[in-house]
Amino acid sequence: MPTTFLTLPRELRDKIYELCLLFKEPINPWDSSNYGGELSPALLGTNKAINSEARLLLYQNRFDFTPISSNGVSSFLENIGRNNADCIRHISIEFPSFRGLELGNVTIGDDDIGILEVIQSNCANLKTLTMSRHSTNVMEHRLDELENLKIVAEALTLVNTRFRAISSLQDIIVEVYEDAPSDYIRRQVESHGWTISAAEYVEEWGGLPTMIGTAMMIMSGISTRMMIITAITGHEVYARLITSCGFWSWKAEK
Repeated sequence: MPTTFLTLPRELRDKIYELCLLFKEPINPWDSSNYGGELSPALLGTNKAINSEARLLLYQNRFDFTPISSNGVSSFLENIGRNNADCIRHISIEFPSFRGLELGNVTIGDDDIGILEVIQSNCANLKTLTMSRHSTNVMEHRLDELENLKIVAEALTLVNTRFRAISSLQDIIVEVYEDAPSDYIRRQVESHGWTISAAEYVEEWGGLPTMIGTAMMIMSGISTRMMIITAITGHEVYARLITSCGFWSWKAEK
């Protein structure tokens, strides 16, 4: 009887799935450069048996929806199908922007409301929602410039109401820089049960050296995974096939 991937012991298949489908950083589905050769989601499109065994692993990753519009998020979730969207546990978004900041008339931007409503409608088992550090920094400075504690309290309460409308949500993480423009804003954030994740500000820069470094990391990732998968399976052909699956295959199984 010829050896096929599905005739390998399940524990070996699971190791391969983990190598191909788990990524330590947040995944932006619209930008493959952030996971490069270290993630092979198209593996799920191989057949229904592999899709059934492995899709939960893929959707255990943290998904980065910044800075995508509500239409983009809606299109992505519709494309992967409700069953897959229900498997998503952790999403990163930008902190909702404020369209109006007058006492008694604080409003959130329409697109930010749309993103939260799309997530609420499609991700029934979402557990963690994380606000990106840059967007939180923008929010903090804008509220601090108002010099009005009542508006700050009203604005954050409004956002909290929107967050809590996602009934499955357990953790709300607000990424911030260590240097706070206002201790009062941080206290208000914590008063809503949100978790603050602080980090030192580091200026980022791009350019050719960064692009070259990224390309080398991608190629290194592909090569390393091929070696590991070959060692596990004893079949280089499996390794080449699996590591060549470098694109999302959203419609493999709905």
